[in-house]
Amino acid sequence: MPNEIDKVATPALPLAPEGYERPYMDQNSNVLRLFFNRLVNSLNTLLSTEDGGKFLYMPRGLFYSTTDQSATVVDTGYPVEFENTYIGNGVSIAGADNTQITVTADGVYNFQVTLQTAHTNSSDVKITTWINKNGTDVAYGGQEQTIKGNANQPVFWNFSIDLTAGQYIEMYWATADLALSLDSTAPTSPHPGIPSAIVAVSFVSNL
Repeated sequence: MPNEIDKVATPALPLAPEGYERPYMDQNSNVLRLFFNRLVNSLNTLLSTEDGGKFLYMPRGLFYSTTDQSATVVDTGYPVEFENTYIGNGVSIAGADNTQITVTADGVYNFQVTLQTAHTNSSDVKITTWINKNGTDVAYGGQEQTIKGNANQPVFWNFSIDLTAGQYIEMYWATADLALSLDSTAPTSPHPGIPSAIVAVSFVSNL
């Protein structure tokens, strides 16, 4: 693993003799001295203000969808699907439809969500998105945005929220016009594929 900090193993101390022996004490002290020197060096590296952060291993995830997602009933909430995993360490996707962004450690997490909308009607339409935590909508955890007619327009959503191990977040969306959908575009020269939805999750702090 790149940027891996030197891990310190438990020292193997020599067996003590029945009586006092100077060579044993010197050997024992040398083993402990080596152990504590390595431990101090590792801690100094980890706590360094210059590059210590690169050694920290924290939960993180990046998930995306390559399928079009549409509403079948107006003004009805639908959970956003993320069926592909790019990064998943301590954060994973669960649920029958790959909608539940689940964590394995208590903490505050930051979510950066992008929804790529496509609207095939000439009139403007509003899309509402909101946060659902462990099956319950988060109070005042929504936003509303106007999508122009006959336009492809991204919706951005950035928030931080507290979670305990095993809890999950779902992103919901609703529209008053069935001509609005979350649209994925296949790779076409000169650009790569465009996901219909993508979410990056990063650990912020302990609770």
